[in-house]
Amino acid sequence: MADIYYRNRGTKAKPNWQYRFEGAPINGKRKEISKCGFKTKADAVAAGTKAYNEYQSSGQVFKDSNTSYSDFLDYWIKEYCIINLKSTTVEGYQKKIRLYIKPYLGMYRLTALTPVALQSFINDRFNEGFSRNTLTVIKGIISKSLNYAVTTMRLLQFNPMDCVKLPAPRAHSKVPTRKKDRDVVTPEQIRLIFERFPDGHPSHLPLLLAYRCGLRLGEVFALTWSDIDLKGHTIDINKQVQMIGETNLWTLTPPKYDSYRVIDIDSSVVDALSREAERQSKAQEFYAEFYQWNYLDKNNQLNSGAEDSSIIHLIMVRENGTYITPRTMQHVGRVIHGKANGSGVAISENWDFHSMRHTHATMLLEAGIPLAAIQERLGHTNIDMTEHYTAHVTDSMRENLSAVLDKIAT
Repeated sequence: MADIYYRNRGTKAKPNWQYRFEGAPINGKRKEISKCGFKTKADAVAAGTKAYNEYQSSGQVFKDSNTSYSDFLDYWIKEYCIINLKSTTVEGYQKKIRLYIKPYLGMYRLTALTPVALQSFINDRFNEGFSRNTLTVIKGIISKSLNYAVTTMRLLQFNPMDCVKLPAPRAHSKVPTRKKDRDVVTPEQIRLIFERFPDGHPSHLPLLLAYRCGLRLGEVFALTWSDIDLKGHTIDINKQVQMIGETNLWTLTPPKYDSYRVIDIDSSVVDALSREAERQSKAQEFYAEFYQWNYLDKNNQLNSGAEDSSIIHLIMVRENGTYITPRTMQHVGRVIHGKANGSGVAISENWDFHSMRHTHATMLLEAGIPLAAIQERLGHTNIDMTEHYTAHVTDSMRENLSAVLDKIAT
């Protein structure tokens, strides 16, 4: 390329090839961009050509005519998402991109993504049984990435995803929607669950906190004793625990949607936590130097005493101090589903840990608590999600409705 110059500043025995080209003047003076240290001219040419092209496009690595959407997504993740978003959010984006977006849209040129093509993509996923929630997430990822192409990269004139709509809620897909049914846990089922996992059992307290407080799974297993105010009857929700990447280490991260909050707790929860605190205190005295303390490193990862780590006083620990991880709830689910130890007796076939949170929200609504207060307690970003959580018609609600109708009739 005529605008790039090359020369060997070394010797034949010890070459030192350099590339150089002229940049924009600074303060009226010529500015030369160069780099040396290449063993061959070919190496210098390759590096010089790349540097010159990046300089001419202000570092932009894409050309409008041939950029694939797959390559652009990789660039967007690296240059925007990893820098600006939580690692858990980035991992979620990468998973959706790998499984659902790249296989169908990745091979197209960025400029070939039209509203018609994108609407067809969404409709096809809907007819394959994707839930409305999953479609919303996928649509959001595509929209955000293409908006970056419009506003930051200037590769597109407009965002084609702005014209795309999700199928109407009343629409029916060609195959059943992939939707997990979550039932409100009935009082009888709650009784049977806590009979199976009574006070003192490692799974009792997590279940109780989900049922009586509406905490998320990650929030329950991230609790430390410093988060608990037994005298003030409150819990400070300021973190969650997640398994991030391939480290196999549980990591403390901000709560979902950054839903920091302090919630009130009833006397039954206070009593249960007080008993657990007493049990742990006696266990620490009994095990003495053999007690297994948990540690937190500078990356907020839980470990058993790595360098530069400090002790963290987690609530969810076994008698000897070892951490009880969220994965224990998988076994709890098998027991409740009647699939553990071949018992075949199910307490609830649709139960999962989140069902306890749904049930807590429904109980609050039955008690006349306003949706806004339930939203704040659960840490929802908007009241629509709270309405979704409480969209269960229970026997108690039907009885209350009947009583109201009787009063109206008289």
